[in-house]
Amino acid sequence: MPDLRSLLSPRSIAIIGVSEDTKTIRGRLLHVMLERGFAGPIYPVSRKLPEVLGLRTYPSITELPERVDLAILCTPAEAVPQVLEECGRSRIPAALVIASGFADGGSEAGRALQRRLREIAATYDITVCGPNSTGFLNTFTPLAACFSPTVENTGISISPPAETAKRIGVTSQSGGFTFAFLSRSQQRALGYSYMVSSGNEACLDGADFVDFMLDDGRTDMFLMYMEGAAHPARLLASVAKAADAGKPLIVLKAGRSEVAKRAAASHTGAMGGEAAAFRAAFREYGVVEADDIDQMLDTATAFTFCPLPDGNRVGLLSASGGGAVLMADVLSAHGLELLPFDGVTQSKIQAFLPAYGAAHNPVDVTATAIRDVGYAGIIEIVRDCETVDMIVVIGSLSYEYGIEKDLDALKRVAGKTNKPIVFSTYSTASTRAIKLLASAGIAVYTSMPGCARALRSLADYAAFQRRWKRDRLSMRAAQQRPPASSSRLAAADRILCEADAKEILAEYGLPRPAERLVQSANEAVASAAKMGYPVAIKAQSPDLPHKTEAGAVALSLASEAAVRPAYEGIMQRLPQLAKQRFRGMLVQKMAPSGVEVIVGINRDPQFGPMIMIGLGGLLVELMQDFVLAPVPVTKERALELIRTLRGARIFDGLRGKPAVDVEALAALAAQLSRFAAEHAGLIEEIDLNPVIVHERGLSIVDALIVKVEEPAHAGATRAAVA
Repeated sequence: MPDLRSLLSPRSIAIIGVSEDTKTIRGRLLHVMLERGFAGPIYPVSRKLPEVLGLRTYPSITELPERVDLAILCTPAEAVPQVLEECGRSRIPAALVIASGFADGGSEAGRALQRRLREIAATYDITVCGPNSTGFLNTFTPLAACFSPTVENTGISISPPAETAKRIGVTSQSGGFTFAFLSRSQQRALGYSYMVSSGNEACLDGADFVDFMLDDGRTDMFLMYMEGAAHPARLLASVAKAADAGKPLIVLKAGRSEVAKRAAASHTGAMGGEAAAFRAAFREYGVVEADDIDQMLDTATAFTFCPLPDGNRVGLLSASGGGAVLMADVLSAHGLELLPFDGVTQSKIQAFLPAYGAAHNPVDVTATAIRDVGYAGIIEIVRDCETVDMIVVIGSLSYEYGIEKDLDALKRVAGKTNKPIVFSTYSTASTRAIKLLASAGIAVYTSMPGCARALRSLADYAAFQRRWKRDRLSMRAAQQRPPASSSRLAAADRILCEADAKEILAEYGLPRPAERLVQSANEAVASAAKMGYPVAIKAQSPDLPHKTEAGAVALSLASEAAVRPAYEGIMQRLPQLAKQRFRGMLVQKMAPSGVEVIVGINRDPQFGPMIMIGLGGLLVELMQDFVLAPVPVTKERALELIRTLRGARIFDGLRGKPAVDVEALAALAAQLSRFAAEHAGLIEEIDLNPVIVHERGLSIVDALIVKVEEPAHAGATRAAVA
């Protein structure tokens, strides 16, 4: 991990390639730094200008009066390698590269220039941010090493407001978005620690900056705009570290539309895609996904002012009957519950209300009660209700006098509760009303859907933290020594047919049905008679990944008279290559009826092996009812994932059919995920399809393992970061 202190908290700075024209990037950067009051020495470097903005310039880095911590390179792209080498020879530990025209341009010349920059940084051990960066902001120093017009506008405060003690770290691959958070949150009473435009991420990426802020200890949550992950393992390690610290990471991932599916040897391999893999990885590591900047800021507001709730049950208070009904609909649409209050709670609330007020959930507080007694007393009653985890108050905040009148009581109530309390206004909000409520520790929302999404994220993150702590030891325990099957897997063909795949997976506890590999029709008949009819027979060859399509499977054979001709017919239909590498014929007892599912492993190019669980065997590709997760997963987590399937109710029994053994399915998924994690460098795809889940137990009817063409590094698996 590089040391980012010299980059983000330098004591002295050199700016190379400055201009006196503050309308240009090179001139604005120095202007912004001076306007925002950096206290350390700044040394402009220019061969032409004797001074810039009142500061003496120096003709070269070598003539600076001291070795600076940070060099900011404002030169054209083609000059950057030479200047960076000069920084290296001068033992300058950190550099910020502003110039574009590297890999961002899409040309081979630009990519070569970026590779050269990376080589120089490695040679001289320089910590480099960029290129194509708009800079960064450190609010502690303060240091505004950027050319952002937002930061240049001194009417926009960069200091955290007095109303909040929590600070937010920002990293962004988009320079324009980096400081947009600052301007768009001026009324939200949000405070920031560091804001970093990571640019092309030639040397450092967003995960590095998150890691630094976690170690620094002064950042409470993170906002990240990202377009891709150059180092997925590093990203997962950082988000795992944030999860351990209980510090939320709120991400806007651009480019989430589904990409074309790659060709795959198994049905599992046809699932997924980049967007699905990112969603799965983010969900398992507690990353909060957002669709736009406003949602990111709504969510950050909730995490700034609210404790984590125990559940998703909301108590809703409203000064407007219409507002109560509409907000109840919005909350319910986002998966939040409004349960009826108990009789005692209703009686206490009714004592504050006129006869026409309603003490149910939602509470129609009425404008009269708000005017006479305020919100605080009723909030306090609802807070004590056991069926409430969060409290939403909806009304008008056009004027602040009602909040001023009730402020001391609101501070007292909010300060004594571990339940989130938020206000949502259906009118334009008074800036002072927002500030007063923030001083009481209460967030304000001007959008009902924004409020609901933020509370849902808060509840989801609280549930994630409980699950993360439960599963953390199990994930670490998964890093155990693999069984002897590892050497056999490494030596096997790239495609392992069903019999070979099941033999290896059996060492991880995966059950095998009654079956036997035979080499002749006579052996097939004898085996069928011994295990009992009906049976299936299936040809086994690494050249038959899709046996049914090749006519190499015969099902429901009920007698010797059926087995013998089926065996001979399959042998006649086998392609020549399959005959050359024929492993035998698998005779298998037909499985009892049950619920048909698919369980498999799909190797994502970025995040490594992912467990996939879906309904319907072949139909999973049409229904798209499946769930992905990075491996390994615990049995408890697998059960939770299974319950998220849209058709999960089928496991509980429908139309007179009995419930099936979903616990056995969860155990199977956990065992398979452990196998994939411990062989991450070898596995491309695994397909258990179909798996039939019975009232008790399950049957793995078919299995396929596909290895990578070239053994890979273990990659970004959960085992690697646990």
